[in-house]
Amino acid sequence: MILLTFRDLVYRKTRFIVVTILAAVVFALLFVMTGLVNQFNLEPAEAVDQFGADAWVLPEGVSAPFTSVSVMPAAALDTVDAPTKAPVVITRSSVAQGDLPEEVVLIGFESDGLGAPQVVEGRVPAAEGEVALDRTLDIGVGEDVTVAGTPFTVVGLTEATTVLAGIPFAYLRLPEAQMLAFTSTDVISSVLVAGAVGSLPGGLVSLTSDNVVSQTLQPLEGAIASIDLVRVLLWIVAAIIVGAVVYLSALDRQRDFAVLKAVGASNGSLLGSLALQAVLIALGAVALAAIIQIFLAPQFPLPVTVPTGAFWQLPLLAVVMALAAGAIGMRKVLRSDPSQAFAGAA
Repeated sequence: MILLTFRDLVYRKTRFIVVTILAAVVFALLFVMTGLVNQFNLEPAEAVDQFGADAWVLPEGVSAPFTSVSVMPAAALDTVDAPTKAPVVITRSSVAQGDLPEEVVLIGFESDGLGAPQVVEGRVPAAEGEVALDRTLDIGVGEDVTVAGTPFTVVGLTEATTVLAGIPFAYLRLPEAQMLAFTSTDVISSVLVAGAVGSLPGGLVSLTSDNVVSQTLQPLEGAIASIDLVRVLLWIVAAIIVGAVVYLSALDRQRDFAVLKAVGASNGSLLGSLALQAVLIALGAVALAAIIQIFLAPQFPLPVTVPTGAFWQLPLLAVVMALAAGAIGMRKVLRSDPSQAFAGAA
């Protein structure tokens, strides 16, 4: 039966090649959609982790530092009972090089304190007029930019410092960030804490870093749900494609099945033949899709991080889908009458 399956694939190779390519395009989109959802979930966790804080002290009523405007007096730092703490400024701003401003999250940090950037190229800003930017802005070390209309020189680059689907961070020394954001050095956005937070005065609350991550993800829940819906629709399209070709194969081979039954072939072996075709098409399509997504993912405006697990989960799900989609065609096998082999009917 295995030999007959492969001979049928060779005999109808054009059909199977076309179907494999169509299914591969669908599976490639599934890889990309999976990578987008994975990136949405990874992004805030990676960004928050770089602050090195276990907890964030914020004013009451502020959901999270990246999703709400947070303003508190700088003197509140002294009221926070914690072993290690540092003030930070977090606000929306823009970075421009020429006439094309880019939205950024402005981070004001104390030198060598919590919240300082972990640069992968260059150095941490240490003097007036210096800024560190995320690499996604495509601005190199030594280049001049303006932050909120004020000139700065890029001295360092960071990685994995974006939130809210790709908005990059721009790091400044705390006093400069305070003046740009609040026109006063008496105001901060939050207090970063390493270790346990003790008692807090009224009007302040403490969030763990995990809380901050989950709150930062909330604005993207609609986008993630939409992508998940598209993924479901893509699976349905893939099932229709594979199921249709298996059904057509069963129709074309109905008389062959009748002959094989007449000479003693079991339903199980014939079903296995069709199932093997469906599985081979699905696995071939997934293998081709894994190659296509390498070239497709960089074309998306947002980073696409396909999880390693997807490269074994997707083939496994594709096999299950192929068997389910081919079920209608397999019913043709069960209905094949051995007498058709001698009656001349298909």
